[in-house]
Amino acid sequence: MKPMTTDTKADTSTVVLQTASEPKRPDDAKEKRKRLRIIAVSVVVLVAILITAIITTVYVVGRQAEDIIKTGWLTSKDESGKTSSQKVTVTAREEKFEIAGIGTAVFDFDKSLLVYRSDKMSKPTCFLTAVNTSSLLSPEKMKEFLGDNRASDLPANSSDRAEYMSSDVVVPNKEFLSPLSKELCKDTQVIWMVPKPDCVDEKSLARNKRACRYYYYCYIIYCDRFYCYYRCYWWLYC
Repeated sequence: MKPMTTDTKADTSTVVLQTASEPKRPDDAKEKRKRLRIIAVSVVVLVAILITAIITTVYVVGRQAEDIIKTGWLTSKDESGKTSSQKVTVTAREEKFEIAGIGTAVFDFDKSLLVYRSDKMSKPTCFLTAVNTSSLLSPEKMKEFLGDNRASDLPANSSDRAEYMSSDVVVPNKEFLSPLSKELCKDTQVIWMVPKPDCVDEKSLARNKRACRYYYYCYIIYCDRFYCYYRCYWWLYC
């Protein structure tokens, strides 16, 4: 009897090796969503900038509109019977007077300055002078006067006269001027004027320089039912 033999076969198993594959690239849908997000953010930023610009423009224009309190005309006669008209623009801080053929003056009530530009000079020039604006009609009072100008075409007492002369100093920077003054003198030089001493002789100045001329401007101080009272500013410029 043959012994029983058991054939044992080696157990072989199949080992499956898995290799890591490269990450998949974003598909077209993801790229499209990304582009849409970028576009949406850009649109929001652009709209925000436009809204800010519009609000700023409306604010600035609104402030300018608020500053322009009144624009009108003043017509009066001097002691010789000559009639003159002045276009007046009044803001919250300034008064601008335009006299055709004579010149334009701007009173800056914040800095107590008077800027005058003459129409009779061959070369456009602005005169800058410190004045006491407390003795002048305030913008509020001038607004009331323009609204009820009963003093038109009345004779004037213009005995109050202030005289100034050039200090030969040209103002190097005009940025400190008020808005109306800066606009008036944007294309001219600005010369600083000082009160004229009584000892100065115009004839002697004329001999030393080419010529000396007076440029003047008269400003209404007060008007009642019968008379207008003026202060006249005279600039001696050589």
